[in-house]
Amino acid sequence: MDVIIDTDIGTDVDDAYAILLALASPELNVRGITLVHAHIDVRAKIAMKLLRLAGRMDVPIALGERTPLRSERPVIWMGHEGKGLDLADVKHLKPESEHAVTFIARLAAENPGKLTLITIGPMTNAGMLVRDHPREAACLHGIVSMASTFLGFGRENAGREHNAAVDPEAIDIVLRSGLPVLLVGLNVTQQTWLTLENLAQISSCGNKLSSFMCDMTRKWFEVVGKDAVNMHDPLAVAATFDPELVKAVPVSAEVDFSSEKIAYHDANTHSNVRICTKVDSDRFHRLFYERVMRIINDSHDCQ
Repeated sequence: MDVIIDTDIGTDVDDAYAILLALASPELNVRGITLVHAHIDVRAKIAMKLLRLAGRMDVPIALGERTPLRSERPVIWMGHEGKGLDLADVKHLKPESEHAVTFIARLAAENPGKLTLITIGPMTNAGMLVRDHPREAACLHGIVSMASTFLGFGRENAGREHNAAVDPEAIDIVLRSGLPVLLVGLNVTQQTWLTLENLAQISSCGNKLSSFMCDMTRKWFEVVGKDAVNMHDPLAVAATFDPELVKAVPVSAEVDFSSEKIAYHDANTHSNVRICTKVDSDRFHRLFYERVMRIINDSHDCQ
């Protein structure tokens, strides 16, 4: 499967692990990485460093939108992004000159029915793609998004999740587009973990990629005040090529722009939008750690 990963890498560490999983998965051909939200120049350097350490500088990077579609919505920047990371060796590298949305639109049009967009950050780029490039967006095979949460049917069970809440106008555009959309929400991603024990295994690889991942992971442990974090975004990547990992049901969505919550209603089997209700977390963990450990162990840039 040809995929583009649209990410806000640098805040939660799970984006970086999601990219590694995608690169390590033979089922996926990563055609590009696009950046979204806030200081995307910093995000781009982090992504470039990750690709360099993984020996995948062939993957292009494109900068997208820095602010939500509705400009008065706040831009979320926690402040720890990029801190403590040695990015000096990628400062001279430049992303693609093409805007991320144009980049996605072009690749979709050039590969009709073959390209899947995986969004693991706010959905601003995806919303702009559908709004401003509807013909090209219609060429996508589909969209898989780590976004929202499913707490049950009806407005009384509406839930809020960061990626959807940062730009609710964007996700509303995507969900109304008619494109096939799979939502991998908090209700399933919160059943996945990376623990201190897992981090010790990664650290034992003893190369520059393992050190880079450990530095980012420890910083995120410090930020959230925990010694285990959810692998939200890697689950979305895994569900893209292994649908047996999750159970998903067809729904219609109702976005509340004020509360930034989304309510879901039961829909017929022909609905274009599906949201995950269950996950085989044991199967995911086996797949995730085997592949991430392999790409880290095989990384070219060793100390």
